[in-house]
Amino acid sequence: MTTSSATRTSDTPIYLNENTLRQLEQPYEIFASVPKILIRLALYIIAGGALSALLMSTHKTNWAIGFAILFLAAAAALLLQFRYVRQPIIVLSKAGLHLRTRRFGKLMAWPTVVENDWIDTYRVIKTSSIISLRGGDPAKSHTVVATHFRIKRDEYLRLCSLYAAAASHAQSNG
Repeated sequence: MTTSSATRTSDTPIYLNENTLRQLEQPYEIFASVPKILIRLALYIIAGGALSALLMSTHKTNWAIGFAILFLAAAAALLLQFRYVRQPIIVLSKAGLHLRTRRFGKLMAWPTVVENDWIDTYRVIKTSSIISLRGGDPAKSHTVVATHFRIKRDEYLRLCSLYAAAASHAQSNG
């Protein structure tokens, strides 16, 4: 089961008072969460070890080795998330949404953001979250794994709406 929450920045009427506008002058940086990464890493290692031990006890050594390699590869891929602990993955500002990944390192101005979805996937419990971004050009669509972010879905969407509204407010008054 998948749920999706989207914000379409151009259709969102938001009232901004002077205090809020002053707060939105500063960009908001979104980082990866170390505890979330470590918990998931521990779960991968424990699940892989338990499944491999179970298969070894039933004398299915080849399967045990295969699953051990699979879970270790997943853990190694998760370790790559640590590179985003010291630098922000996403920076929200009045200028736009600055996505900083290996594939994309540019600013998407708010008027060019056509779709900004936070998608949660559930398999009894929430298994993953991604942010799907689409600009005016089809070549400018990106997805970012948001499972390990320090921010929750509602707060992310609220901040995106506020920064987009502040940008349009500045544009109409400037």
